[in-house]
Amino acid sequence: MFKLHLKQLQLSYMQPNYAALDAIPAMQRRRLSPLAKLALHGALTALDGQHVDYIVWASRYGDEQKTLDILQDVLKQQPPSPTQFSTSVHNAIAGLYSILCQDATPSTSLSCEWTEALIEAYAVLKTRAGTAQVLVVAYDQALPSVYNDAQDFPAFVLASVVSLEQPNLEVLELSGSASMEGLEFYRFWQASEMNQSAKRWKKC
Repeated sequence: MFKLHLKQLQLSYMQPNYAALDAIPAMQRRRLSPLAKLALHGALTALDGQHVDYIVWASRYGDEQKTLDILQDVLKQQPPSPTQFSTSVHNAIAGLYSILCQDATPSTSLSCEWTEALIEAYAVLKTRAGTAQVLVVAYDQALPSVYNDAQDFPAFVLASVVSLEQPNLEVLELSGSASMEGLEFYRFWQASEMNQSAKRWKKC
């Protein structure tokens, strides 16, 4: 389908503290949800101080725990918290990044898997004038236990800076798995040279 160059591919799981967030004032940092902290850590780690022209934020479920809390307030006939609502929307983490990191880089927030996020980045690189590098950040956390039929997976963030020059990845087809595709892609990317191709991706 298309080719990209990936660099600084970073996979992180949830942890108590993130050194990458030290630049954010402690009071603001404490107010971040666990998922927001994880996503911002992934973005800052992949950037590593470099400049990009665009950011694609991708999450299949978003901050579902906050959404569930709002629904539970409604069921109890309690007014939902405006703060809880404003930080539960799908593009909240993109907005938090822009404000807290004082970075006005244009961005898009999508409800999708890793490959779709790469497609969005490719489209931006091909059509948006002056765009040479795009940061792609895909993140999700395990769904609340009330969704007992949902798949089980650890909270994670996968991030990479992508460009068109000297491609090292070919995307062969769209997502076709119900699993967290970012985790599957990372396993593919770390595989040995003897096993460097998959149904959806190929190293080049």
